[in-house]
Amino acid sequence: ILDQNKNTILDIQDTPQWRTEVYGFGVRGDLTDDYYDPRRGFRLDIGRWWSPPPSSQDPDFYRIEYNATAYLPLGKRSTWVFNYFRSDAHVVRMGSTDRAAIEEQQGLNCSAIPDPIQQANCFNEVDSVVDNIIAANTYGTATGLGGTSKLRSYPENRFSGAHTVFYGTEIRWTLTEEARPFDICIAKDVRTVLQVAAFYEMGSVADLREDLGKVYRSSYGAGFRMVTASGIVFRADVASGREGIETTIIFGYPWEPL
Repeated sequence: ILDQNKNTILDIQDTPQWRTEVYGFGVRGDLTDDYYDPRRGFRLDIGRWWSPPPSSQDPDFYRIEYNATAYLPLGKRSTWVFNYFRSDAHVVRMGSTDRAAIEEQQGLNCSAIPDPIQQANCFNEVDSVVDNIIAANTYGTATGLGGTSKLRSYPENRFSGAHTVFYGTEIRWTLTEEARPFDICIAKDVRTVLQVAAFYEMGSVADLREDLGKVYRSSYGAGFRMVTASGIVFRADVASGREGIETTIIFGYPWEPL
C-alpha cells in the first residue's frame, strides 16, 4: 500500500493469489465503410461479461455493456469519431462485508509496524482499501476508466465502480494513403495509412446508479497511427489530465471492445 507520494505504507507479505476466468458474449452491428479503418458510418456493440467468483467471500456478478461509435467523414480522407460507452454491474450474490475477514484475506496487518505514526497512517489507508473492497463486494464492479483506451491520461483502471459512463471524441487526419512495405525487427507488413489525431474524453463512475454523472474526469491529447494491410493499427498517444501526462504505445484504435 502506497501513499499519494508513492511511499510504502504497508508491504503485504504472502499476498493472496488466484486465477480468474472471464466468459463473454455479445453482438456487433456494423454499418461502416471499412471494418479496420472506418471513415463513415455507425457501429454498436452489446456484450455480457461474467467471471466466476474466486471464493465465497467474493461477489458473484455480471456486466452488461454498450459501446456505440459514430464516424463522420471530414473531406475525402479524414474522419471525426464520437464514442459512447456504458457498463453496469448486476449482482447475483453479494460478497463478504466483514472488515476483519477482508483484512485477513488481503493480508492487511498494520499492527506489525513498530512506529506509532506510521501505524496510524497504515490503519487510515487500510480503512480506505477495505471500504473499496466492501463497496465492490456489495455492488459489483463495472469496467473501469483509465489506461490505454478510456481516459488515457490516467493509469489503468484508475476509476472503478458498479456503473460507468464514458464519452469520447477524436479527429483523425489522414496524412498519406499508400501501399508501402516495411520490415522492422518486430513486424513485417504493408503500411497503408498514416494518421495524426486529437482527442477529448470524459467519464464518470459510481456505485449507485443515481450518482452516476455527478463527478466527471477528463483527458485530452494527441496521437499518431499507422494502419497496415493486415488490419493492425500501430498507435502512440500522449494524454494530459488532472493527474499528469501518460504516454501510450499499443496496437489498435481506442474505444474498441475486447
